Amino acid sequence: MQRKLVLMIVAGILCLTLAGCGQSGDTQPEEEDPVQSQQPVDESSEADSSEEETQGPADPEAPETTQYTDNFSVDEAAVAAFAEQIQTAVADKDLEALADLAAYPLYVGFADGGQSVESRDEFIALGADRIFTEELLSEIAGADTEGLEASMAGFSLSASGRPNVIFGVADGRLAIVGMNY
Repeated sequence: MQRKLVLMIVAGILCLTLAGCGQSGDTQPEEEDPVQSQQPVDESSEADSSEEETQGPADPEAPETTQYTDNFSVDEAAVAAFAEQIQTAVADKDLEALADLAAYPLYVGFADGGQSVESRDEFIALGADRIFTEELLSEIAGADTEGLEASMAGFSLSASGRPNVIFGVADGRLAIVGMNY
């Protein structure tokens, strides 16, 4: 009996500790958000360093200055515009443009197994024939870019589910974060 009581007390303390940790994690990003949104405007030295890290993929996004905090903070017009950029790159079979829209590492889930692509060059090395399958071309061309629903994983662009291109917020901007075949 005493053993059960001790175990229940320990379990209760553990639950309270975990709940407390979750609350402290929720408040910290809110404190960081204003800093992130001010970086491009107020802190040019830090903005330059973050531009160097994402310079390749940021090129198609150059006119966009909005810094997003998560997938739920992106407005529908920006989501639709980015989805249309993906559709154009896929329809044109433009591997370079698609690579510029991606964040790295990028998950590419081929039918014969998934892999993590660590860089733009590694993505391009996969080849257009492997990336632009007939199924992917069809699914992305038929996808509705309006009203895409945000999730923790991002936004799924596909006509019927799979293959698909997953995009979401990475380093404060929209980027492709996964492709599934």
